[in-house]
Amino acid sequence: MKTKSTSLLLLIPAIMFVSSCNKDESQPANQAAGIRIQAYNKHFSVSSNYKSGAATTASISWDTAQMVVSGFKFEAELKSLITHRDSVEFEYKWRGPQTVNLFDSTVAIGTITLQPGFYDEIEIKVEGLKQDAAGGPVFYLSGIYTSDSGQVVPIAVLIKESIFFKTERNSVEITSVDLSVFSSVIQLYLDQLMAGIDYQLLNNATLTNGRLIISAYSNAGLYRIFMQNLGRDHDCEHRKGHGHGHGG
Repeated sequence: MKTKSTSLLLLIPAIMFVSSCNKDESQPANQAAGIRIQAYNKHFSVSSNYKSGAATTASISWDTAQMVVSGFKFEAELKSLITHRDSVEFEYKWRGPQTVNLFDSTVAIGTITLQPGFYDEIEIKVEGLKQDAAGGPVFYLSGIYTSDSGQVVPIAVLIKESIFFKTERNSVEITSVDLSVFSSVIQLYLDQLMAGIDYQLLNNATLTNGRLIISAYSNAGLYRIFMQNLGRDHDCEHRKGHGHGHGG
C-alpha cells in the first residue's frame, strides 16, 4: 500500500429541536413516533469483484459510526376514516442538528405524533449538512480492515460534504390498541455501503499515517462508490410495542 500524511477531524455534539405541521383533526391522535437511524452489520467479509463466489478471509469490523443529522422530513398518506378511499396527507419536519451514534439503538432524533389508521405510504427524507458539522465530517466510520493475507490496517470513512438519503414503506397499519408505540428505524447496512469495493481495491489503497482513509481527498475512487451506495434508498422498519414513546 502507498502512504501519505494528513490528519483526521472528529465530530462535535450539537443541539436539536422538534417541529411539526398541522394534523387532520378528524382523525384520533395518540401515537408517538420516534425516528431512528441505525447502522447494522458492523462485521462482514469483503468479497472479490473478479472471482465470482471466491472465498476470502478479508474483512472489515467497524467500531464507530456517527452522523450529523441536520433534519428530516416525514411524509405520510393516511387513508380517510370517513371515505375509506381518499388519503389525507401529513408532513412533519424536524430540525437539528444532532450528532447521532448510529450503533446506539436507544436514541431517537425526533418525536412526532402519528395517528392510528392505515397508511398508504410513509416516506422519510434525511439530510446532513456540511455547515452543521463545524469543520468535521458529516458522516464518519472507523474500524479495522483485515486483508486476505492477514494484514491488519485501521480504516476510516470521512464524508465532509452534505448528504441526503431517504426511505419509504407502503401499506402500514397503526392501531390505537393499548396505546401502541410506533417508531420508524432507518436501517443503514454497512456491508451494503461498501458494495463494489473489493479486497483488491482495499489492498492497493493509499495509506495515510498508517490508516486507510476513504474521503474526497484520499482514495477518491473508493469514496465515489461509497457515496453512490449511501445515496440509494434504504430500508425502514416500523415497530409497534407498548408504553410511551420518547425522543432523543
